[in-house]
Amino acid sequence: MFVMQEGLFGPDHLDIIEEAVSISEEVACDYFSALAGRWIRYPYEICTLRDVCDEEHPVNAFAHLVWYGTYLMDKQSGKDSREFYRICLNDPNILDHTSGGRPDRLLPFMIYVITHELVHITRFSTYNFHPGREDKTREEEKVHCITGEILAPVRISGLDRVLDRFKGHQNLS
Repeated sequence: MFVMQEGLFGPDHLDIIEEAVSISEEVACDYFSALAGRWIRYPYEICTLRDVCDEEHPVNAFAHLVWYGTYLMDKQSGKDSREFYRICLNDPNILDHTSGGRPDRLLPFMIYVITHELVHITRFSTYNFHPGREDKTREEEKVHCITGEILAPVRISGLDRVLDRFKGHQNLS
């Protein structure tokens, strides 16, 4: 039985999220023809609302990606800090959307959300590109499209429903 505490993820939810991360990393690596160790090049962590500061809180989204690092052109040497990403999850929005974090809904939904954010990380790191406000809508559409391509062959119960839910965000011309 899943019990929400103040709209935050509980231990059972976090176990499901960990499983979703593992699946998402695997399918994203396969899609981008990467070795499993590639994520070491693109370090990231996943935080819940318990772990983020106000500036990192994804107010109206399911997740928000925060970039910490140094642009390549601003680096003084190879010893400068590497880029680092934080995927900030919005527990209440996700729990609301997954009927309180029901496992049959939370796992496929989190696979989509995490894969989506990993696509952003890969694109930003590979192309040294961080979109300005005017480019964010187009970037989101492109990432939703790629996420759909990555997850289309994955056979996990409930994932088709999640993919259908996000199809409207893939409006690239």
